[in-house]
Amino acid sequence: METKRLTALLLPLLLIASGTYAQKKRIMIWEERKGCIRSQGNLAAGYLFPQKQVAAYLAGDMDLFVDNRVSVNGQLWTSFATTAPNKPGILANHSVFWGMNYHILPKGRFDPYIGLTPGLGLVRANYFDGEAMRKSAFDAVPLISAQVGVNYYVGWIFHFFAKVQGVSGVFFKDVPRSSRLEELKFTAGLGWNLRLWKPKKKDNAPLPVLIKGRS
Repeated sequence: METKRLTALLLPLLLIASGTYAQKKRIMIWEERKGCIRSQGNLAAGYLFPQKQVAAYLAGDMDLFVDNRVSVNGQLWTSFATTAPNKPGILANHSVFWGMNYHILPKGRFDPYIGLTPGLGLVRANYFDGEAMRKSAFDAVPLISAQVGVNYYVGWIFHFFAKVQGVSGVFFKDVPRSSRLEELKFTAGLGWNLRLWKPKKKDNAPLPVLIKGRS
């Protein structure tokens, strides 16, 4: 009976101790970003300036840190209807982006960044053909894009994020007049982190200094 009581008392202490030890061994993303993925998926918004129209999206975003300051970025934006069916304008505005982000601070929970992320849109529009309203076919549209954002790492798995992204392109498939895709996209929420590999010590070691010997 005494053995069972002792086991019941010691087991929680052992679990706490092992968890504390594992926490010490784990490399947190705010200590070392290289080797980590930072990702998110959420509802997002945009504002199309030529149409003066608010757009809604389902957005996904991922960074792979190849260095403490540099990450490879990829994004997918799926649009809901951006204009009424009986009005001219952009009807669908799906897009993918890829590029690089530069993270201003090399470590820490607070992680501001800027990035260049060109992309490709899949767009269709409503337009008037005489008195009738027509829908264009979908067309691929090259896009240029830049973004600024910030992450705040609250734990080794989760982080808060906020981002503003400027996008520009031109759609002219089937429509009598081209439509510009000047837009600001906004996204914020809760994301997650995952470490893919543990950086080696030499990854952050200073470069060796070569000193010539005296002749």
